[in-house]
Amino acid sequence: MPDPSPLRILVTGAGGNLGRKLVAHLAEAPWCAAVLALDVEAPAAAHPKVRPLAIDLARRSPGLDAACAEADAAVHLAAQRPYPDATWADAAASFDMTLNLALALGDAGGPKRLVFASSNHVMGGYAEAELAPGTLTTALPPRPGTRTGGVEPERAYAAAKLMGERLLAARAEAGGLTAVSLRIGWCQPGDNRPGTMTASGIPGDPGPDTPEAARILRWFRGMWLSNRDFLAAVSAALRADASAWPAPAIAVNAMSANAGMAWDIGATRALIGYAPQDDSSREVAP
Repeated sequence: MPDPSPLRILVTGAGGNLGRKLVAHLAEAPWCAAVLALDVEAPAAAHPKVRPLAIDLARRSPGLDAACAEADAAVHLAAQRPYPDATWADAAASFDMTLNLALALGDAGGPKRLVFASSNHVMGGYAEAELAPGTLTTALPPRPGTRTGGVEPERAYAAAKLMGERLLAARAEAGGLTAVSLRIGWCQPGDNRPGTMTASGIPGDPGPDTPEAARILRWFRGMWLSNRDFLAAVSAALRADASAWPAPAIAVNAMSANAGMAWDIGATRALIGYAPQDDSSREVAP
């Protein structure tokens, strides 16, 4: 961020998997002055920097406006159902949350920074292709949807993320904020080790022992995002200088430095200064 002073950061979805990890990290970061931890029910706070807020993002409210006015930046993790099997009703509700936050933050006086938890599922259709390492860039046309056991990909969740990216691009062009959409890879709850990933997508269920299952597992491990690298990506996105960006809103991939993965993180390194430390191939025996 252009202002080097400590930041006051609003985190939506603060009670969820990623939210809890991020709030704890920000509370200990010297460059963070305060954390406004927002969820539909106020999450627990165990640090003096953290102030819990109970706000429903389903509508724009005075409470949301006040939180955005107080914050220097926001990280938007909240969703109606943060899983690829979300229904179209879930996806519409999640998009409304993104809309309400973007409008409130952009109108709050700024410039403000908005970091949006987009998803690898925006490009999920490329899982069926054979891609050379580093060639899956954000410049490629999106292919929303991921197969999660059915014949047809489930697209509602991915569509809400893609439309959220487009919304932030339009809102940032209007002024008042800059935005980073992080296309987050697979960041599991808890310790989040690549060895617990399975081809079925269900912890503890390895699925069938077939060449296709092995291919799917390689794809999953290629988009692993460690806890440490997730926190590094969000921190970098919050603090990056937007003056050299091609536009006031950008979308970048957020995966660990996994050897041989199709995902490109060169642009993520260049645009926000992301420096991942982990690699799924170093932690899982071939």
